[in-house]
Amino acid sequence: MLGISPPAAMNRRDLPGEYLATSMAGDADPARAVDACARALADHLKASGWVSGCPISATALETTGRVPAIEDAVAQVFRHGQDLVADTLRAAGFDEDNARELAITVINTLEGAELTAQVFRTETPLLVAGKHLALLIDACRP
Repeated sequence: MLGISPPAAMNRRDLPGEYLATSMAGDADPARAVDACARALADHLKASGWVSGCPISATALETTGRVPAIEDAVAQVFRHGQDLVADTLRAAGFDEDNARELAITVINTLEGAELTAQVFRTETPLLVAGKHLALLIDACRP
């Protein structure tokens, strides 16, 4: 895994956020950090038997439009993930607009790839997402 080791709390249900935070803090290069996060998530999902995905996504799907307090909390979690990625991008020289848009793309892509990896019981969606997100970040690099 490119510069990151998984957190010690492998059995916790909030691991996607922890992997993202660890990855973003673990490598100043945002392309490598995002790819490392995708790899760590893929490894964790496989080790969990494909059941320990992002609880925030499931919560969002089950409560959006029905439980405003939970909907707000879920939005805060997604926003926090976007902020982690955007901060890393800004620190690497990206301007505010590009950092924010790329961060949204990263979070959306990783969430979708994680779900697809669980459905198909394979790391491939996350590994491909990490690889191509890294290419996108590099292509947008100032």
